[in-house]
Amino acid sequence: MTLEEKKEEFLKIETWEEFDRRRLEFAGLKMTDKEVRVHFCSIAPRCTSSKEELYVKRPDGSLVIGK
Repeated sequence: MTLEEKKEEFLKIETWEEFDRRRLEFAGLKMTDKEVRVHFCSIAPRCTSSKEELYVKRPDGSLVIGK
């Protein structure tokens, strides 16, 4: 399957569950392609209940993962 065919198949997917089952088929698709990126964001689940900070900014300006 060519990259163009993979992209066409990927754009037909309507749910995250379908993508999750078929994710290996879409290996090689580039997230730099705007259509792929926009469609992926439209089917990907959103995290809405997280209260954690991923990065903490230290007084010296550096970032640290975690709290």
